[in-house]
Amino acid sequence: MKLFYTKSSPYANCVRMLITEIGIASQLELVESHPFDNDPEFLAANPLGKVPCLSENGENILDSEVICDFLDANFTGGTLFNPVYADWRLKTLYAICTGLMDTLVARRMEQMRGDEGIRSDFWWQRFNLAISRTLAEIEKKLDLLPDEFCILHITLLSCLAYLDFRHQDIDWRVDYPELANFFKTYQTRDCFAKNRLS
Repeated sequence: MKLFYTKSSPYANCVRMLITEIGIASQLELVESHPFDNDPEFLAANPLGKVPCLSENGENILDSEVICDFLDANFTGGTLFNPVYADWRLKTLYAICTGLMDTLVARRMEQMRGDEGIRSDFWWQRFNLAISRTLAEIEKKLDLLPDEFCILHITLLSCLAYLDFRHQDIDWRVDYPELANFFKTYQTRDCFAKNRLS
């Protein structure tokens, strides 16, 4: 199996964390591939030009959630996803976390437009408000998290790490102390410590 990824992608980070968590790193070839480089092999695997992308036996599996689900199902029988699938409240919380990741990436794109002098104040404010509302909502629902480590933990850790990596102007630890405690608790776990965004 071959995984196309970038070290700066929170989506690819989820996949890398899951790979470490379930102990299958030796079974994958990791290919760092920046989407803007337009590498022909990468674009042949994913015409959307987005990371991550997993190639396995001539098949290309796209989207971080699909890749994580595929690897979890095939190597653990679904250990990391089954708790989420079993509870609609956890499914909803998972959707909120993945939506937060999408919004954080969109805000990063708007930051980059700002560097070119074309940032939209409307969208900048909209992203900021969505992020603050969503962090507050997740903090209220932290007690729903299963005691057993699962895909929800991985996704939320990746979101918070991406906040630190790309959005240092958001002081989320001050405003959301329970999320800060969650992050502090799990940031030493191998799957996180070995897969830092960079």
